[in-house]
Amino acid sequence: MSEKKSEWIGTAFIGIGLAGLGLFGGLAAASGTMGPAAIPVWAMVIGGGAFLSRSPVAQAFAKRIQDDGAEQDVVPDEVYGELDELRARVLELEERQDFAERMLTGKAREAEHQ
Repeated sequence: MSEKKSEWIGTAFIGIGLAGLGLFGGLAAASGTMGPAAIPVWAMVIGGGAFLSRSPVAQAFAKRIQDDGAEQDVVPDEVYGELDELRARVLELEERQDFAERMLTGKAREAEHQ
């Protein structure tokens, strides 16, 4: 596993852990205030967590953790060819812009001298 990926996974789990601590801290505070009436609130939170753990977002997150990322690093040669073509076109546009700016500057100077 690459260092970048392990860093990402560690950061994600720290974020999830802190969110869980905040959630359960809030539930504990609600239980202290509401007493036994907080039982349905706990049930809804636990049910929502179970529902979210089976959601497509959670499944995509789990898949990203499991993948080694090798497929993501492969770039087809056509993409590199297209990138080279785009670079050449941008370079040509820069040259045309420079030429146009020089022409406009020259015309402005001619107009000032007349």
